[in-house]
Amino acid sequence: MSDQRGGTRPAEPAAGPAAVVDTLLLGFALSSDQGSIGFCGVYLVTRGSRRILFDCAHAGRRRALHRALAQRGLTVRDIDTLVLSHAHYDHIQNADLFPHADVLLHPAELDHLAAVPLDDPVTPPWSGAILRPLSVRAAIDGLAVAPGVTVTGLPGHTAGSIGLTVETAAGAALLTGDAVSSARALRSGRCTVVLAGKDAAARSMEHVRVHADLVYPGHDRPFTVVAGAPGRYVLPRADLVTAPPDSLTDRPSASP
Repeated sequence: MSDQRGGTRPAEPAAGPAAVVDTLLLGFALSSDQGSIGFCGVYLVTRGSRRILFDCAHAGRRRALHRALAQRGLTVRDIDTLVLSHAHYDHIQNADLFPHADVLLHPAELDHLAAVPLDDPVTPPWSGAILRPLSVRAAIDGLAVAPGVTVTGLPGHTAGSIGLTVETAAGAALLTGDAVSSARALRSGRCTVVLAGKDAAARSMEHVRVHADLVYPGHDRPFTVVAGAPGRYVLPRADLVTAPPDSLTDRPSASP
């Protein structure tokens, strides 16, 4: 894993058509008496010929991610840059699908992956191994990813949580990861899970309130922001559907 801690480069002027944000996979939050699992939102940002993926979901969504790309005439090879909002398992496990891409992650997340505490509930100690073969570059607040697409620091959920601010035809879109996990979180003004300081989380939430016209959250549908509060969802509701067993789990067992 290459940890290149370069400085911020100035943003290029956003000439030409505005960037477009497309929801590849919707975000959900699920809990049960057997535990919980995160289904994070996965977003594709297109700016000219550049294709930037924001988060990549966990391994159980690999086929869904391939399918979503294929529906747009794309494969994983068409992704130029993968931006990881933070290092939790539900956001990074499919990063190995993008060995050709420039992978961006905040230095604080890289440091955490280098020495994960054994009691961390959402970052298994082996998480860093996923990124080790990849070309990983440190992403800090203000880093220009493409014209009109800029890294935005949103610490609080984790120390190195980042988002992307994207200049779109509909206004400023903020891809927030779990700094703003849902419309409910923005409405309440509280980050759902704070692991790196309540004050930092509150400042990140306030930044989103003030600067975003649209929010693409970690675990909810994208929504508009009106006067600092959630406005309306921009995609229809989609519930998870229980599917029959797939070919990987529906095979007869060799043992009784």
